[in-house]
Amino acid sequence: MARLKLLAFLAEEPRRSTDIAGFFDQAPRTVTQAIDWLEQNGLASRSPVEGDRRAKMVQITDAGRKMLEQGLPLYDEVVGQTFGSLSTGELEALEKAISHLDHIVSGLEQQAGIRRTRAGASGKGGAQF
Repeated sequence: MARLKLLAFLAEEPRRSTDIAGFFDQAPRTVTQAIDWLEQNGLASRSPVEGDRRAKMVQITDAGRKMLEQGLPLYDEVVGQTFGSLSTGELEALEKAISHLDHIVSGLEQQAGIRRTRAGASGKGGAQF
C-alpha cells in the first residue's frame, strides 16, 4: 500500500528523493530502499538533476503507471472498508486521539531539541515503505 502511495506521489511529477523523504516523513535510507525496489521492478527510474550532480530525479515509468492504475481500486477498497466501518463518532474520537498523541510527541520533540518535520504535523500522512 505504501508503494502505491509513493507511485501516486511520483505520478504527479518527478521528485527528488529528499522531497519524497520530507513528504512521507521517512529517513533518506528508507526512501532510497523504496526507490531501489521500484526501479528494480521497472516501476520508477532515476535521472540526473541538471546543476546538481549529487541529486537524482525519480519518475514513474509506464509500468509504474499501469501498476498504480491496477492497485488504486484495491487501495481505495481497503481504506473504505477499514475507516468506512467506523461511525462518525468513532472517527471523531480517532481524530481527537491522534491529535492528542501528536501534541504529546511535539512536546517531547521540543524538549529533545528535534526539529519537527513529521508528515503527521503537516497532515501529509507518512507511510513506511
